[in-house]
Amino acid sequence: MAANQKRKKVINVRSRRPINIDKVFFGAVAVYICVVCYMGLTSEHIAGYEVEAGTLTENHTYTGFAVRPETVYYADTSGYVSYYARAGERVSGASLIYTIDERGETNELIQQNAQEADLSDEDYSAIRSEIRSYTEEYSDLNFSDVYAFQTSVESSVMDLQNQSMLESLEEAGEDAMFSRIYAGGIGILEYYMDGYEGITVDTLTEDMLNEDTYERQDLKKDIVQAGEPVYKLSTSEKWSLIVPLTEEEAAEYQEEGTEYMEVEFTRDHTTAWADFSLIQVGSTTCARLDFNNSMVRFADLRYIEVEFMVDDEAGLKIPNTAIVEKDFYLIPKAFLVEEGDEQGFLREVYDENGQASAEFVNMTLYSEDEEYYYVDPRETDSVTGEEKLPIGSYLILTDSQERFQVGMTGTLQGVYNINKGYTQFRQIKILSQNEEYTLVEEGTSYGLTVYDHIVLNGETVDEDEIIY
Repeated sequence: MAANQKRKKVINVRSRRPINIDKVFFGAVAVYICVVCYMGLTSEHIAGYEVEAGTLTENHTYTGFAVRPETVYYADTSGYVSYYARAGERVSGASLIYTIDERGETNELIQQNAQEADLSDEDYSAIRSEIRSYTEEYSDLNFSDVYAFQTSVESSVMDLQNQSMLESLEEAGEDAMFSRIYAGGIGILEYYMDGYEGITVDTLTEDMLNEDTYERQDLKKDIVQAGEPVYKLSTSEKWSLIVPLTEEEAAEYQEEGTEYMEVEFTRDHTTAWADFSLIQVGSTTCARLDFNNSMVRFADLRYIEVEFMVDDEAGLKIPNTAIVEKDFYLIPKAFLVEEGDEQGFLREVYDENGQASAEFVNMTLYSEDEEYYYVDPRETDSVTGEEKLPIGSYLILTDSQERFQVGMTGTLQGVYNINKGYTQFRQIKILSQNEEYTLVEEGTSYGLTVYDHIVLNGETVDEDEIIY
């Protein structure tokens, strides 16, 4: 055997597993996503709003009480009635309105001929058009209009049957128990009454302005008794519409000296001009609109809805939620000092020896009223970073021993502008306001311009807060 053979020594070396880069990467991404989600769920979100120019549409739609000359006509005898003139039609003394048959025989003949009358395709088309127009404008809130619609359709059908009924009259001949009744005057014919026919502007009462208690009586019937109302005529194109107003609206119209008003009738979207004046009905201030036309289209209505065609004020439109209030120092105007192009005040300061002197401090004047300037308490010196007018500072009046101690405050309304990535207060001057939006004046000092970005909910942030 060979000499001592050297035994081989084997050493086991544990090898390190290679790092899995993919797992590390995706693990880091997962942690990042979790952190972002947590911050998103727990942090308060600040929404922005872009300022836009426009008008704040106000509701200028009102319901008024119609006052017009009306005459009610009554039956002289009792009997069966047949009608020959359509509601809403202009009639004169030569217009046959209705007939009365005391026995009923002649009336039966007339009604039979009317029922047997054939309507043409054009007649049916006219009726369908009227029904379609009503269904398009139907509202559950005005269910009472159903009865007015029923009367209107009946009148339309009756108008189409008139020719046949008039032929029946010729067949009936003369009969002492049969009477032809012609219009008692010139006017617009209606077959209803509501008890307000004799009302004038001077006799109108406050409770009549309330449409909720309104009732009307349909005058068309098969049998009428002597002395009962049968029809009425609206006899003049000169009529008035009395419209209740709020105190603010009345004051605005009075201040503007409004004498004429263009209105749009919501029923048919036509417009008309009226003489405008303010009157008092009980404790309610009302607009009196006097018209010289349009009565014929609304003789069937006592309460008429109109929209005042007034120009809404233009400005910058912002949401109400963006508006905040900020406190400002109030400085008497007499203390203002001008040095070159700068404006500010003389602040009393002391040196190391306690000697008093005056130091000019230029300040931004945000706003003013009759007595004071509004300055920002947080305005700082760009070099030192210190407040320019700390509370308690004394201001000196030029050429006088009078001093004023800074501390009195007043508030201004405004919003937080975020164009630069942090919140900056910008004051606003309100023109008008509704439940959701406010219209503010454009071009005010330290105010807003179109396309500025502001905080949607101003109460959620503070001034100089970084947004982005």
